[in-house]
Amino acid sequence: MKKILTILFLFFSISLFADDLTVRHISVQTTRINPEVVKNKFPLKRGDIFTQTSYEHAQNKLHDMRLFKKLDFSTQQDKNEIDIHIRAEDGYYFFPLGFFSSGDKNVLFLSLFEGNFFKQGETAFATAGFSDDGYTLSGGLALEDNFFNLSFTKLDTEIRFYPHHWSSTYGVMNVSDDEGEFGFPVHLLNMRDYNLRFLYARQLGDWSAFIAPELRHVSYLQDLDSGNHNQLTVGLAYHHNIRTSSGMGALFGFGLSDKQKMLTDLPATRYAYAGDISFGKGGRWSGADYDIAQLSANFLWQKEFKRRHIFSFQIKGKNAYSSPFSEQILSTDLLGKQGKYRRQLRGSRGAGITAAFMYYLLRNQTGMLALTPFYELAYVYTASDYQDHSGTGATLSYKFWRFPFPLGINYTHNLSDHSNVFSFVLGGQF
Repeated sequence: MKKILTILFLFFSISLFADDLTVRHISVQTTRINPEVVKNKFPLKRGDIFTQTSYEHAQNKLHDMRLFKKLDFSTQQDKNEIDIHIRAEDGYYFFPLGFFSSGDKNVLFLSLFEGNFFKQGETAFATAGFSDDGYTLSGGLALEDNFFNLSFTKLDTEIRFYPHHWSSTYGVMNVSDDEGEFGFPVHLLNMRDYNLRFLYARQLGDWSAFIAPELRHVSYLQDLDSGNHNQLTVGLAYHHNIRTSSGMGALFGFGLSDKQKMLTDLPATRYAYAGDISFGKGGRWSGADYDIAQLSANFLWQKEFKRRHIFSFQIKGKNAYSSPFSEQILSTDLLGKQGKYRRQLRGSRGAGITAAFMYYLLRNQTGMLALTPFYELAYVYTASDYQDHSGTGATLSYKFWRFPFPLGINYTHNLSDHSNVFSFVLGGQF
């Protein structure tokens, strides 16, 4: 009886796994990039179980590198084993970009982007931004599963405070000016901020971990928390099925390997998820003059319909605990960056939600025209209670396949203070 049961168990096991396909061999042919880099980025490995879902996911990972003009995939099956052949048409690029904006504030932005020059599938960038409020310099390198970024910012600005805990938005690249729009402010604060930050991130499949030491010195003409605000931030992030943009090589045709796929309808609804959590800490051990503790969390859910329209829902939360004034939470950091605002709230903790629907009015061989209505809401704990900052509006934008950024216009109505902002849009996720 025992032998019969053993034979039946073995027969059931063989029947259960008889139809499984195992990856036997993966071959890669490229124009310039090292084939081993492509193999490393391709999630399917020798010995893995082959399914149509895992095969599609692996292909998308190579498309998301945004370095290829074309990617051709083919398979050859032999009994329960399968070989995968990848043929990639790639190259390298250097792409300079600059723009100037004048109006309420003058902004100049210069940058240089590089891709795959060293045949390792790397991308690198150097940027510089200048405005009436200071300047910012940044450089970064993405190599295999590693990302490095070094940035320095000098901000010299005036913050204007209004009744009901509103204050002006600020930043080197900020072009939304509140001056003269809401009457005379009840308080003015002159701030000078020096910030040197290094970031290292390591990708592990859909997961990534990062660490970011930061040297920061803040000074005010008034008696506030002037001094060092040095801190260290660590975090963990997750991305699954999140669509990436065409990349900086689009002008030369790179990063468009999935263009035809994007022009066809999906066979079924597609879901995507992303999230991250981080904790920043500073104190005497970091050379800071104040105790700093900040916890941040973020979650994004997307539903991509068969016609490629995308509904997004995002939740953010931050807590600055007993951190000083300069480390307070800003309401605009809790919103989903869909709207443009002249003023914001600041406090010790808060949470926000954003809902947006990207509807494609046009998709063709030249580009894509999209209308994105949105609603976003944040609650910030100010002096003694929670106060809301909410906004609604829409962005109309056009994305040329052969240009890395969408171009468009944005209208935002601040539901909390009833102000309106019309702005030109360059960039953003598409």
